[in-house]
Amino acid sequence: MSADLRLRLSALQGDPGFRLGPRRKAAAVPQPGPSSPSGLLGGLADLGFGWDEERGILLRRVRIPLAVIGLSPERLRWRALSPIAASVPRTGPLSLLCFDLETTGLQRGAGTVPFLYGWASYHEGASEVLVEQWLLPELGEEAPLVLAALKELGTASLLVTYNGSSYDLPLLRTRMVMAGVDRAWPAVPHLDLLPVVRRLFRHRLERCTLRAVEEELLDEHRAHDLPGREAPERYWHFLETRDCGPLLEVVRHNQQDVVSLLAVLQRLGRHLECEGLAPSDWLSLGRFVESRGDLAAARSAYERAETLAPPPQDRAAVLRRARMLKREGRIDEAITAWRSAWERWRDPEAAEALCIDLEHRLQDQSGALKLAREALQQASTGWDQRFARRIWRLSSRLGESAGPESKERALRTLIEPDRPWATWLPGGESYEAWLALHRGRVDRRAGATPREKGVSRAS
Repeated sequence: MSADLRLRLSALQGDPGFRLGPRRKAAAVPQPGPSSPSGLLGGLADLGFGWDEERGILLRRVRIPLAVIGLSPERLRWRALSPIAASVPRTGPLSLLCFDLETTGLQRGAGTVPFLYGWASYHEGASEVLVEQWLLPELGEEAPLVLAALKELGTASLLVTYNGSSYDLPLLRTRMVMAGVDRAWPAVPHLDLLPVVRRLFRHRLERCTLRAVEEELLDEHRAHDLPGREAPERYWHFLETRDCGPLLEVVRHNQQDVVSLLAVLQRLGRHLECEGLAPSDWLSLGRFVESRGDLAAARSAYERAETLAPPPQDRAAVLRRARMLKREGRIDEAITAWRSAWERWRDPEAAEALCIDLEHRLQDQSGALKLAREALQQASTGWDQRFARRIWRLSSRLGESAGPESKERALRTLIEPDRPWATWLPGGESYEAWLALHRGRVDRRAGATPREKGVSRAS
């Protein structure tokens, strides 16, 4: 907290030792004159900023060759990037625009003001990236920046951000209202990379921040980079003193952010082409391409995960492949996958699917009952009740067709004192009677034990 702010707060709180005098006005940014067009720059010229007469903004422009930042023109074409999201245009040439804001706070409220707009534009087939950064010279003078931003958004065929859906774009909409800018929002397709990164790499990233993605996926480590949380204080210092030096690291940080978006975009395109995948990546890749409707690629990824991924991802891959095959109507292949999951891991979901197939498609109720009893012995809590219901129902059906004596024997085999479900199974000689009891519609039969009555009241 500055000394000036501390004195003003003390005066507002009624401290008699302080008087609230007029606040010192920050020095104004010199405006360009006919004879001295660079008069406005001062220390900002050392940071590379100049005055854009047409848009009325402070602007810094840098051109960076693709080779310098490790980007390939072939990887930034629409054909290579279209598998990432449906928002990527399916025809070329592709015009990419990466966008990032540096603000006076981390919230999105009306008091949070963007003071540095960062843009990185790339046109398909070009050999360089154009980076532009716009600086807000004084609070309350952001209308030209907002207008220029809306115009800039309309120049691209795809807007790329990192968490822009939740932060940058909603904040820009707020600033439109606060600055009194009455313009239509550009209808530009938007790709937020954060949700894509989470879906593909959350299993091996502790945090999905842009910095973590650079270090873990791009193998790039920023040297002496300014933490984003320190940027607001440096801007406040600039407004109060017009000392431009501390802004240098903010500008560098913002430039690195927008350029990194292109590198992340290229990395995602390579990942979806199955280049450089770790063994643990196959399951998340399968889920991603399945959600995009590429079922053939999903099956291939799940098969690779089954053989390469570490536990429990290998097991999850088999189950997801089986569910997908069932939805496609490829029942025999789905049953083969479920049987593999049951034989390898004694998976309860696989056992239930096999029981359903035996009972309904193959009409083998005895086989379904045998498998359900085997699965019940190893089932966890929750699954044991599902198998108990199935056993009760199948035993009742088989008992009715085999006579009362065999029916009673089948029921007695279900009641095992060491199983938690044994306390609530007795409710009649039919599955319907048990179901009515379980739903609380009838009382237990007259001969129920006190223990059973207590369980009935508890249910």
